[in-house]
Amino acid sequence: MAPCSRGAVTAELAVGVLAVVALLGVLLTALSAAIMQLQVEEAVRGAAREIARGESPETATALAKRIAGDAVIITVGVDGSTASVAARMQVPGPLAIVGGVVAQATASVRLESAP
Repeated sequence: MAPCSRGAVTAELAVGVLAVVALLGVLLTALSAAIMQLQVEEAVRGAAREIARGESPETATALAKRIAGDAVIITVGVDGSTASVAARMQVPGPLAIVGGVVAQATASVRLESAP
């Protein structure tokens, strides 16, 4: 082995490990974002169902927070015979925070009329 090529394998291995760690970080952030998105969608669906049944916005918000967690921000709007629910939540993790990855969803329902 030539004296000038000593340490080249170590440097290449270090760069390779760094690339694998970076790729793993991106993949874990994407997986976390997908899971958060599903939770937020389920939360707005549940909250919209509660409002359609005649429950208060506070009850619907409590249900959404129970499904998606306390970090979710819920917005409820009622306009005549239609209600809409929007939710937004920051995806956890260092790459997601730096990249500004946010899970968000909306749902609209027609309010049920009283019997």
